[in-house]
Amino acid sequence: MKIRFYLNDQAERIMALWSESRREYLVADSVFAEVDACICGETDSCGEEMKRIAAFLDNPAAKAVDPDWMIDTALPCSPSKLVCLGKSYAAHAKEFDDDPVQEPAIFLKSPSAITSCSDVVLYPPGCDKLDYEIELAVVIKNVLKNASPEEAARAISGYTLMCDYSERANQLEHGGQWTKGKSYDSFAPMGPTFISVEELGDGSGIPLELKVNGEVRQHGNTDGLIWPVPELLAYISRFMTLWPGDVVSTGTPAGVGMGMNPPQYLKPGDVVEWGSPAFGYASQAVVFDDEE
Repeated sequence: MKIRFYLNDQAERIMALWSESRREYLVADSVFAEVDACICGETDSCGEEMKRIAAFLDNPAAKAVDPDWMIDTALPCSPSKLVCLGKSYAAHAKEFDDDPVQEPAIFLKSPSAITSCSDVVLYPPGCDKLDYEIELAVVIKNVLKNASPEEAARAISGYTLMCDYSERANQLEHGGQWTKGKSYDSFAPMGPTFISVEELGDGSGIPLELKVNGEVRQHGNTDGLIWPVPELLAYISRFMTLWPGDVVSTGTPAGVGMGMNPPQYLKPGDVVEWGSPAFGYASQAVVFDDEE
């Protein structure tokens, strides 16, 4: 199962269920609850639910989309929290501060930062160190608490991508924890595709790529993670309970703007392209946030 987020001809953001075999798109909220239930593990008959959705795909009425049915969403679920991992790739840990990594770093981004990968990136007032990080994100379907890696692996619903935007000055230079440099509106775009665990497995071997204004900045692979995805989820579950629909973003490979010499941060007018062959690619423009 793949769920794809894209712009239709009217440039309205929608949630689309994509059938690989049919190459057809579904854009109706009549199946949103079923999709959410499947992803979040709230049904014991996910296969039957997906058969019903596939049947809807075959319905000619699905092709006559009423704009009132369109859903403005970045994810096909509503996470209670967005948990992020820092310095989980050795190469990125080295460019970040070169301190030895003994355990994963955990921080939270506010769910209000979540947006569609079709949206712009807002440049906050007073910002001068806006950075990017392409990451694999995991969607949880079962409750995880003090879990083993094996239990964590069984609790994965699927994967999407996230670009973890950061305002480095707020993150690192103004005291406190990282969250305030990570949680500005638009700083957690997700997409362009959700892929179920049945299709993608344990999350290993996934290329991750990011460009700024056409220049390749990040070109990594999830094989570079210090800890495999199930181990990371089990580790997080020692400190907090992960609920169905929660999202865990697993960290970024090397190549961030802060790690360059000299650092090269994003500016309004820049275009950030990020993605992976399996998931597709997003393109986002950086714009001033003029709202007060």
